[in-house]
Amino acid sequence: MRSFCWYGYSLIGICTAIGGTSGQGFTFREAQNPVIVIGHYPYGGFSQPQYFQSEASVSSRSATIDQRRDDPNDPYKTGGGLPQLGPIVNGGLQRDPPAPGDAAPGQCICVPFYQCTEGHINEDGSGILDSRTKSPPQTEIPLDGLLGGDANCPGIDQVCCKEPRGAHQTDHISFSCGIRNDNGINSRILQKHSVGEAEFGEWPWQAAVLKNENDQVRFECGGTLVSDRHVLTVAHCVYKAREMGSPLVVRLGEWDTKSEVEFYPHADYLVKDIIIHPNFRNASLWNDLAILEVDGPVKFQPHIQPICLPNPGESYEGHECVVTGWGKNAYRTGSYSNIMKEVKVPVIENVNCQEKLRRTRLGPYFKLNEGFICAGSKEGEDSCKGDGGGPLSCYRHDGRYALAGLVSWGIDCGSKDVPGVYVRISKYLEWIAHSTGKPISSFNP
Repeated sequence: MRSFCWYGYSLIGICTAIGGTSGQGFTFREAQNPVIVIGHYPYGGFSQPQYFQSEASVSSRSATIDQRRDDPNDPYKTGGGLPQLGPIVNGGLQRDPPAPGDAAPGQCICVPFYQCTEGHINEDGSGILDSRTKSPPQTEIPLDGLLGGDANCPGIDQVCCKEPRGAHQTDHISFSCGIRNDNGINSRILQKHSVGEAEFGEWPWQAAVLKNENDQVRFECGGTLVSDRHVLTVAHCVYKAREMGSPLVVRLGEWDTKSEVEFYPHADYLVKDIIIHPNFRNASLWNDLAILEVDGPVKFQPHIQPICLPNPGESYEGHECVVTGWGKNAYRTGSYSNIMKEVKVPVIENVNCQEKLRRTRLGPYFKLNEGFICAGSKEGEDSCKGDGGGPLSCYRHDGRYALAGLVSWGIDCGSKDVPGVYVRISKYLEWIAHSTGKPISSFNP
């Protein structure tokens, strides 16, 4: 018997019953790891707990400094590196379901099946919300026609459903920079949470910079969306592509690189111009900043939004910020992540950072350039290979996040008392404004 598998009241996949009961719980098996679920019966009409089997197991300065980009020649790379990436989707149009308010009369929108009631999107939470009692929801969700998902929708749990009754075509969501989706966007419908994983859509400005050659998609580094036309990244990731004329693509809205079950699809944009800081030095990574202009405009959605740029002179020393990406979890022997990771790191003063870095192989005469900002120093909590260009996002007093830095380099990864080094964005605001032809105020709507 096939049924949806639930962890508490959260859908985690489609399973097949293998018989038996287990007190007040039921067991799912995914890959080789059994998960004991304590709770009541799953939706679908089972009156007793069941056992289930999942159907889908579900560095010199160059030699001394460790650049935070994906290295194709890394002899320690495991599993072929990060990207098990899907094909390029131009602007996301091939998989982009209409947002609420955008659907034409009679057109449907892809939503999780339980948000569709009598053919229309449920907008009052009937049968979905949890009352503050011990009883589980009583609404039965029919399985007929849902197993395997709707062929017109990307997610295994999604169906195509008409707009809420009475919806107006003029209803649109407005966006502002630096708004984090604190709890993600329906991110745990099909996935179980692992420590250090971000939620889907939680950091909507995180980008992935890809190389597209001969229909082969390769991950190059991270990036950060700052406007509907511009993505910031590190120069050491993209300067060779500019010299060789290699085509690059920016992917936005990505979360799980291995699958396409996210609530909203990712969107890909061709890079039409690569602007490298004129004083970039590849050996020392000074002025390690580049602007990617995409063939947008980027369509902002709940999971695709820009981050604010910092104000001139704004300092984040002493703040705890967050770095995100799909990079390695350890230097040399670490593995890349398919699901976006996040880690909190304290921003430290440059004088303190320089002192710590002088205790490494950089030596006692090392001088930290003022174009850098440092964060981290706790063991195991750091950016690493593959994270380069990704954002160091800092919360500020107005409730929004600002881009304090871009992941640039470090000494190994996650070593105790060895901070990671980031491009200090506030140092380059004038150059960003000049290169984009946009005043800095326009980046902070």
